[in-house]
Amino acid sequence: MSETLPNYFLQHLRQNPQILESIRDFQVKYRSCFVQPSCTADDYTQEQRAAYMEFANLIDLHMSQFFALYGGSEEDFVAGLEWMKATEDANWHAYQMCIKQIEFESFTQMLRADVCLCCGKPFASPGHPLPARSPYMPAGDEPPPAPPVSE
Repeated sequence: MSETLPNYFLQHLRQNPQILESIRDFQVKYRSCFVQPSCTADDYTQEQRAAYMEFANLIDLHMSQFFALYGGSEEDFVAGLEWMKATEDANWHAYQMCIKQIEFESFTQMLRADVCLCCGKPFASPGHPLPARSPYMPAGDEPPPAPPVSE
């Protein structure tokens, strides 16, 4: 039963790279709110909370567009995720990571560490500037080079 709604959503993501690009654009726009040496692990600003709400709205928008295009509902999607977990579907691990990232604390940890919300690697994406230096990098380390842009 690989024809679950979550598996269709993964196909939808592959066919619509602008979805992940919008998440990267979000991260570029709001990274300065999170990469601050003055923030402690449990210290969250109002600006960070507002950015998180905007991120949640962005995800809701993409999910709503997917449901409108392909049918189904949030309940159907959750049922598909439960089936994937129960059957150890090959894509379950990816969804498990995504679900964790949507939680506020994990989301802020990733942004504070300059980790890409889309892939979990150091934040660097074609067309987006790399940070000059993250305060969370040890002294002497430089950010990784941007991946090559394929044409």
